[in-house]
Amino acid sequence: MVMMGEAAIRPVLRLKNVGVTYPGGVVALRAANIEFHKGEFAVLLGLSGAGKSTLLRSLNLLVRPTTGTVSAPDLGALTQSRVLRQHRRRTALVFQHHQLIERHTALANVLTGRLGYHSTLRSFLPLPRADIELALHCLRRVGLADKALSRVDQLSGGQKQRVGIARALAQQPTMILADEPVASLDPATSEKVLTLLRDICREDGITAVVSLHQLEYAQRFADRIVGIANTRIVFDGTPGDLSSTKLAEIYAGHLGAPATPKSFERPAHTPASLKPEMEMV
Repeated sequence: MVMMGEAAIRPVLRLKNVGVTYPGGVVALRAANIEFHKGEFAVLLGLSGAGKSTLLRSLNLLVRPTTGTVSAPDLGALTQSRVLRQHRRRTALVFQHHQLIERHTALANVLTGRLGYHSTLRSFLPLPRADIELALHCLRRVGLADKALSRVDQLSGGQKQRVGIARALAQQPTMILADEPVASLDPATSEKVLTLLRDICREDGITAVVSLHQLEYAQRFADRIVGIANTRIVFDGTPGDLSSTKLAEIYAGHLGAPATPKSFERPAHTPASLKPEMEMV
């Protein structure tokens, strides 16, 4: 367990013996036992296919566990539909490929983060002014106030991801789940997006669980790293505790090939000022 003062004694979500097996007997996650704590920035680190996305998506039951339980201290086990709706309303998602409505404005997309607070019938009507003001505030926080009325298909990849973060914030979440949020971005843009996400979560006391496969980003941004290999959690600790032995285990992959630190994927450090051709976030 990562000790983070008050955060360490305030779990917001707990997994007990959670396993996922897909049809055909494909095992995607084995007996995961883990807690996530208030305000921490946790990174799920591992190769593609290791089980990161399955673990991440089991946190709000987008992937339903085959075995074990997912529970929140104030809600109990997430088994009843009513309880699961409450949990999902306060658990926001940031996707790798944005999942925005391209023909709508940035503001309209951010407002979709408020739909969980309204009935289906009410969602067909214009949302309250308070929701609109909140959505504009969220766009300001990600530096896109001037793009509120711009169609999403007119924005760069980094700007789209920032709209996705603003949409997540509009949910007023206690937890944000981000699945490979910078996989489609260049290194300079990736660093800006991860810095923005981390800083906002720290300011608001939001728990973030972010899946990544880039070692350097995990070491730079995480309070806590959860290493996953071969569908198992093989490491859970601070970046400073991540030894070369554990790194080799995480990056050995599901084919059993050995890994050495030189083979780890590390994005190049290139200041944005030296690469004017890169898109601006």
